[in-house]
Amino acid sequence: MMKIRRQPSNGAFTTPRSMLPLVVIAVLLFALPVVMLVVGAFRNAPPGQPAQWSLDAFGRTLGSASTYTTFANSLVIAVLCAGFSILLAVVLVFFAVRSTAPLRRIVTPVMVLVLALPPLFYAMSWGMLWNPRLGQVNQWWMALTGGDEPLFSAYSWPGLVSVMVLKGTSFCYLLLLGPFRAMDRTLEEAAQMAGASRLRTIFNIDLAVLMPAISGVVILNLIIGLEAFEVPLFLGTPAGIDVFSTEVYGYIADQTPADYGGASVLSLVLVALVLLMVAVQWRVLGRKNYTTVTGKSYDTAPWEIGGWRWAGTGIIALYVLFGVALPLAQLLLGSFQPFFGGDVYSTANYEMLLSDPRTMEALRSTIIVAVVGGLAAVALAFIMMYAVSHNETWMRRVLEMLTWLPFTLPGIVLALGLAWTYVSLPGIRQLYGSMLLVGLGLVIAAAPIATRAIQPALMQINRELEEASRISGARPTRVVFGVVLPLIAPSFFAAWFVVAIVISGNLSIPVLLSSSLTPTVPLLVYDLNTQGYASRAAALLILVLSTLTVGMMLLLALQRVATVVARRYRVSGHASSPPREATKAKS
Repeated sequence: MMKIRRQPSNGAFTTPRSMLPLVVIAVLLFALPVVMLVVGAFRNAPPGQPAQWSLDAFGRTLGSASTYTTFANSLVIAVLCAGFSILLAVVLVFFAVRSTAPLRRIVTPVMVLVLALPPLFYAMSWGMLWNPRLGQVNQWWMALTGGDEPLFSAYSWPGLVSVMVLKGTSFCYLLLLGPFRAMDRTLEEAAQMAGASRLRTIFNIDLAVLMPAISGVVILNLIIGLEAFEVPLFLGTPAGIDVFSTEVYGYIADQTPADYGGASVLSLVLVALVLLMVAVQWRVLGRKNYTTVTGKSYDTAPWEIGGWRWAGTGIIALYVLFGVALPLAQLLLGSFQPFFGGDVYSTANYEMLLSDPRTMEALRSTIIVAVVGGLAAVALAFIMMYAVSHNETWMRRVLEMLTWLPFTLPGIVLALGLAWTYVSLPGIRQLYGSMLLVGLGLVIAAAPIATRAIQPALMQINRELEEASRISGARPTRVVFGVVLPLIAPSFFAAWFVVAIVISGNLSIPVLLSSSLTPTVPLLVYDLNTQGYASRAAALLILVLSTLTVGMMLLLALQRVATVVARRYRVSGHASSPPREATKAKS
């Protein structure tokens, strides 16, 4: 039997020489901050100041008891969040894909919405909703019982874990959606014919077959739990619950002078933990077999689960209630309260924000950075993944691994590495604190998301289309802009929108890189909430979400136009090419 080999491309990025500029750019953007973070751990002075090499920061940080308390807190939160998130995600994806629960069709859109909403939204809304004294639910509860004890507090271990589980469930759900949809129902039917109950079939067949995917998602969720910053900063720090990310920020923001060396050492410990999780993930997934779809016929029809479908409907409704409806309602309601927790409602917060030059500058800067930075991140991801898909040398793997590197770095750690990098470069030092460098940091942080969104679309394009264009005399730039980009336009615009949302809600990068003269909306929301103006911070978040909604509508319109143009391009291409039979007849 003849083995079919993929023919190598003869276009751009096929040689190591053509890949070298991209690898150099990737090293400067993604690897240099990590190197500077290591260098910073051995310096005994802040960035930009003369210093000597020293190990004082290691002894001071690793010898502190608070470091090990922080380590324990981070590990407990990561494990609890990963465990509960994967459990809830498995239940929801089963009822959404493998059952006939009435509300199953709304689960996936809700999960996309929850994943798209920034962590800042959940930190603010849950902090207001479940405030132990001023939260609406707790006020109703204390009025009902006549006591002073709240029903639930967001500023506690259960509150912190609950918010992170709601957010993490959406991530786990979307990663498990594909494997659950590909499950062959004939395996379940065979188990039931052998006498197994439905519950035993789920545990012995479904979960056993899906264990490779589930284990991989668990490890990824552990990484996300270790990297969390916004939610622990808003809900954990007031309760005295410190994790690695908030402790790194505290070394810089809460100490005078700032302990950059200690923050760098703590960051390296966190990076080592995350890299260990990544290595475990590669090892686990590399030894597992994902095969659930074979050349034989298979059935993916949902189960008829009888009365259990109403239990599934209840679980779905509760997730929608606590994950979307209540937080959004609380944020909207609280934004109309001049003072959070009062009974008076007005538009005073919006009037004050819209008349404040600093707020308007933050809104303008955030929108510009989100739109331009999102486009830059997606364009950079497109170029790098296009090069990866057309190169067969060892540099392909190097470039792909470099684009993954920011994903292994918590946002606050990446911001610290970027701070060391920016201040250490003489030509860029003067721009430190400007919106330009903040935008660059946000692009670097969002690059892995853009890369993962663009890569599948590029893999679906048959290289024969590009080869045909080159044979017809098209230059490489014409092939990219005339063939490849129109075909992946829907994915390109979707990635642009997702990355713009991520950038607009990112707090960990601006909190270290921006100045008081160039605040972004997340930083301004954090400042307002810290100063006690929670209602005004909620109004600012509502303004941002409204702007993003309008932007989404415009982007959907652009995506629709791009799809129509791509379809017409393909039709005109087919029409301009004479049929093969007609060509043979003329010859």
